[in-house]
Amino acid sequence: MKEIKNPLVANIDRSNGNIEISVAKKYKEEEEAMYKAFMSVCAKEDKSLVDTSKMDDDNTMKACGMQYDKMRGMINEVGEGGLTEKQKKLPPALQKAILNKMKKDGKLTEKEEETEAAEKAKYLSKEDKKEKVVAPQDDIKVSEKKKNA
Repeated sequence: MKEIKNPLVANIDRSNGNIEISVAKKYKEEEEAMYKAFMSVCAKEDKSLVDTSKMDDDNTMKACGMQYDKMRGMINEVGEGGLTEKQKKLPPALQKAILNKMKKDGKLTEKEEETEAAEKAKYLSKEDKKEKVVAPQDDIKVSEKKKNA
């Protein structure tokens, strides 16, 4: 998959006999991380946000971009105490990106973040909940058996 970039938008103004062309990024810097997270989830998981299962990469990116524009207001909505009800129905990776943006913007306190994390933990599978324990190298003992000839 190629790198996801913030799309450019060109504006052409033809007033008073002058032509003025301006090129700018479509989304502000604060929203760019959210756009990239949305596009990543949409492109990787064919049926999560929009059905892209029978599309090639270019059509997938176009369909995901259009879907982002449709859902943009809901995604950037600020709920009291964390995610809104609509945002809670989004894939976990996107929920995490929304919470990170809220935290970065100062709209989410540590307590609210912990509450959201605890609520997400309910939906994790048993495999995801398991903590991976790694033994320190010093505690591992290797013994070799000699073969009798």
